[in-house]
Amino acid sequence: MDSRKSSMWARLKSNVRRRLLSGILLLMPFGVTLLVMRWLFQWVAGFIRPIITFIISKLSQVPVIEAVPDIYITVSVATLSIVVLLVLLYLVGVIGQFVIGKRLIKVGETLLMRIPLVRTIYTATKQVAQAVSLPERAAFKSVVLVEFPRPGFKAVGFLTGRIQGPSGESLYKVYIPHAPILTTGFLEIIPADEVVETSLTIEDGFKMILSGGVVSPDVINAVKPAGNTLGPKKE
Repeated sequence: MDSRKSSMWARLKSNVRRRLLSGILLLMPFGVTLLVMRWLFQWVAGFIRPIITFIISKLSQVPVIEAVPDIYITVSVATLSIVVLLVLLYLVGVIGQFVIGKRLIKVGETLLMRIPLVRTIYTATKQVAQAVSLPERAAFKSVVLVEFPRPGFKAVGFLTGRIQGPSGESLYKVYIPHAPILTTGFLEIIPADEVVETSLTIEDGFKMILSGGVVSPDVINAVKPAGNTLGPKKE
């Protein structure tokens, strides 16, 4: 009885820890984005508020215009801050399209990568953002298991497509990322019968790679990949 209780308690702690880490990984990109946007909004509002206050104070001196309520100042500052922030983000995007902008971004990334904690958060955020923004034609099809780097070892990979081999055999393109880095890894061309499709979603695969296996299901159901996973084969 005691062993059963301890086993249930161990499973409960494991599930709670896994769910918490999963929640952190999912919310991290959004949290970082919200913090940055909040800081930018406050920074812009700090410049605009004195200007709006000065203009409204001058308008209040006109006999025809009565004293302007403070709510008007708050609404004006918030509205203009949003407009200015959107314009600022647009201009940053335009600058980022040019070589000088790319170089500045690269320098900024280099500085961020030298800060241990910031480096981890920034890398994870960037990888998740890049992964979920892939166009449909380049999106991962499913999470698979393959024998890598040698027989007997199983590696988590992402099925990206299918090609035909020299003898007409069906081959699968499988991307095997480095943990915890999604953007670097190996591209393997593997016979179809050696690729095992799993029940994991692409999101589950991302979380496993980013967490180094800490966030993973207790059981991975696996079946051989069906032909409809990739749709009709291209000639």
